[in-house]
Amino acid sequence: MRVHFPKRFPDLAQIVLVGPQDALFKPVEDSLRGHGIEVTRYKSEIAFLTSNERASRAAILFPVSTLGVPRELMEQSPNLRAVISPYTGTEGTDEKAATELGILVGNCQPPENYESMAEATIMLILASLYDVLGADAHMRAGWKTRRPHSSHMLKGKTLGLIGFGQISRSIAERLAPWQIQMQAYAPRIREPWPDYVKPVSLETLLKTSDIICVLASLNAETRHMLNAQTLAMTKKGSILINTSRGGLIDEQALYEIAKTGHFSRVALDVYETEPLPESSPLHTLPDTILTPHGVGHTHETMAVLNAQGVENCLRVLRGEPPIYVRNPDVLPAWTKRWAKTP
Repeated sequence: MRVHFPKRFPDLAQIVLVGPQDALFKPVEDSLRGHGIEVTRYKSEIAFLTSNERASRAAILFPVSTLGVPRELMEQSPNLRAVISPYTGTEGTDEKAATELGILVGNCQPPENYESMAEATIMLILASLYDVLGADAHMRAGWKTRRPHSSHMLKGKTLGLIGFGQISRSIAERLAPWQIQMQAYAPRIREPWPDYVKPVSLETLLKTSDIICVLASLNAETRHMLNAQTLAMTKKGSILINTSRGGLIDEQALYEIAKTGHFSRVALDVYETEPLPESSPLHTLPDTILTPHGVGHTHETMAVLNAQGVENCLRVLRGEPPIYVRNPDVLPAWTKRWAKTP
């Protein structure tokens, strides 16, 4: 549904928070208020988008990463200095438009964030290989019969990483001693690759990996990169894990191939629509681990995200860029406009 923004907004607080998760947004809200800063928080995207009080006086928009922040909204927010994501993801924000309008886009990237996701992804790899769900179900059913062996070792397997950002690199670092082959598809990466990870094409990765971890960023080019055609390339009996963004996989296509038993296990933490609707056929798939987009959200991660979110907002209000900037090309113009602002 397209939202039409009115041409003028009534006055609003300096910082607008949009997000339902109290564990993250409430501490940020309380801390900013403790600094004497005006804050308005909307607990849902709909509440924000349908409010008559949105962004006229907002200096910073601090939204859940999936909130659509289009050019239209930014153009009608004359005092907006920055859009700060409380997480790593900024896919909801039109970064090109923000740069053209002189608005910073920042995010939070503490090591605990991607390290927790790396650990959680490895956990899903091992839970899939060792059939933890099947063992648990057998135990709860009374352990009345001897269960056939269904586990497999990670040793000797080929792990394919789609995307080779911080989470993938952290996974590779941790699994380097595990006597496995690792390969990754990341065509835009120009940084040196570790010698224990082989760069390959997407087709090669899908056809030769025993375990496929989806860890790419979501954008117009990567949306549904795993679709009916590409999913059909995967090895029968392979494991598919997605802990990045749901939109990277065409869920209907995944359901159609997974229901045939093509994958030995599918593990998903993210979905095209969140929360995952009860009507989704993914719920009916056997041999599937489904977690609610939080498998890697540890106490350690949340504590650091809270602190970094507050620090990013304070820096912007002081006329300084946030710790991590997504659109650095805007910095000269942005600094010229805001650096001398008290």
